[in-house]
Amino acid sequence: MRMDKHIITLLPAMIVVAACAKFLEPLPNGSYNEENYEDYPSLVRGYVEKAYSLRPSTYLSMDYIGGDGLSDNMTWRNRNTDGYKMATGVSLPSENPFSSAYKRDYMGIYYCNLFLKDDLGLNTRYMVDKTANRNLQRALQGDAYALRAWYLYDLLKWFGGRGAVSGALLGVPLLTEPMDPSSADMRTIERAPFEDCIARVVADCDSAIRYLPLGNRDFLKEEEMIPVLGAVRYRRMDGASAMALKALALLTWASPAYNTSGDVSRWHKAALAAKEAIDYKLDVEGVVTDGFDPAKSFMWLNPNAQEAYYISQISSNSTYETAFYPQGFNGNANYGPTQELVDAFPMANGYPIDRPEGGYDPARPYIGRDPRFYEDIFYDGARVVRNTNSSDIMYTFNSAEGGADAPGLVNTSPTGYYIRKFVYTGWNKADNSVETAQHCIFFLRWTHMLLAFAEAANNVVGPLDSETYGLSAKDALSYIRRRPTEGGVKGIGASGDPYLDECAAQGFLAFDALVKNEWRIETCFEGHRFHNVRRWATDVSEINIPIHRIRIEQDGENRTYSVEELEKRQYPSLWMPLPYTEMRKAPLLEQNEGWETWR
Repeated sequence: MRMDKHIITLLPAMIVVAACAKFLEPLPNGSYNEENYEDYPSLVRGYVEKAYSLRPSTYLSMDYIGGDGLSDNMTWRNRNTDGYKMATGVSLPSENPFSSAYKRDYMGIYYCNLFLKDDLGLNTRYMVDKTANRNLQRALQGDAYALRAWYLYDLLKWFGGRGAVSGALLGVPLLTEPMDPSSADMRTIERAPFEDCIARVVADCDSAIRYLPLGNRDFLKEEEMIPVLGAVRYRRMDGASAMALKALALLTWASPAYNTSGDVSRWHKAALAAKEAIDYKLDVEGVVTDGFDPAKSFMWLNPNAQEAYYISQISSNSTYETAFYPQGFNGNANYGPTQELVDAFPMANGYPIDRPEGGYDPARPYIGRDPRFYEDIFYDGARVVRNTNSSDIMYTFNSAEGGADAPGLVNTSPTGYYIRKFVYTGWNKADNSVETAQHCIFFLRWTHMLLAFAEAANNVVGPLDSETYGLSAKDALSYIRRRPTEGGVKGIGASGDPYLDECAAQGFLAFDALVKNEWRIETCFEGHRFHNVRRWATDVSEINIPIHRIRIEQDGENRTYSVEELEKRQYPSLWMPLPYTEMRKAPLLEQNEGWETWR
């Protein structure tokens, strides 16, 4: 491709990102077409921008909170949602809750492939200054590789599984050439082996790491390059986030559902990848003034939180508060955390509620719990306080029978519990001027890497070995358990963590159970639970379990607590079905085990 035939734009124009929808629309006079579109650098760059624009921007989707609803962490108030029907075994092929993710992910891959084909994006001239132009070329090339890996890994999480006919472990169609999934002839498309798909994710992450800046932080760049790289790229992927994505992909490949031979080398690769991402935070961002500090709390409403590797676009609205609060506080109560999730939170000293050392009192079940419980769950008697240090109590939950927030009423949780995580407690719809806060999805964060490393390293060398990787699995978990909450409450391990010590001393099995529980409570409502329980399982019975609600009887000031079964999870297999419409378009696709009729 001849560099001199490309239109050159000025530096300021590259700093302003135009509306993504405009990038791929023809000019009014039809000036470009399939033969000359590379003459328009804004169009070429637009392929990457369009791929970014397809990412989710809220936890209120099937990818995240909806994913928890498919597991034993949460359920829906509305029994007509596709997610609820899938979880309870009454879905029709036309009600697949994952169909939109399939189309979105392949559309993202399509745009990445357009940019990467024949190094089109890498050879396009965008800027006048040669050095700045080269830096931008490389960054965009890295974006395309990273996003292609991102969307492919997302497809694998949802649709990877055992073929209904072959019994082979299959991934998804592996597309590395531009193919518009909405219009292309799909009749010859087949699913690639799962291993090949993981290898492609890893290879694309490695390519992204080579091209991308290590971190989207100004302190890592020369001053004159800040307008091109630096924080101007915040909310885009960088080398460190590609490392983190690679670690999660390798962790999936090492897990029992996909690693039936028990190949320890897979766990080793996952541990190395997670440790690389951990070291970036500690050794690069952690050594600058006001940089990353693992001992500081993580703030969900701070998009600039140092814990983040990669976040979504930022929005300021009241969608979370409206979705989570009950009717009594001007909300819809769309979701209900389960009793199983509530019981997973330990006591304030770190012991599980079934251990006498924890001091759990069934007559006062919400007293003395892990500080994280109070940050994530609204329960009977919980208060909505305008801010941490305020005495302005705006609402008190009453989930007892006859109370305003009891299960079974209009716009109340079916479980008696409500989601507090992500909520801005300064919001009150009754205020004359309603306050909102900034929200984003933390796609990849420090906590995810600690959990991934602790799980993987324990599978290789156990919980206490610190020589193999320069960090022990126990110490990785300790970072999480001793960290203070958003409100500044000390973590359960701040003054010693005897239960962590006990599990580590007992060895692999006890520590593995603890890691899995930390995955559950640390990432609740972030969408990890459903994928985790399936990758850990070897049989569908391990995920087909009942979930429960709380029943609270009140007699004056006295309350009596009991637990009732609410519903069962009923999946035909560990694997999720490929969308029926896609199977019809691509007859060579093999459906996943358990969904033979969905084709």
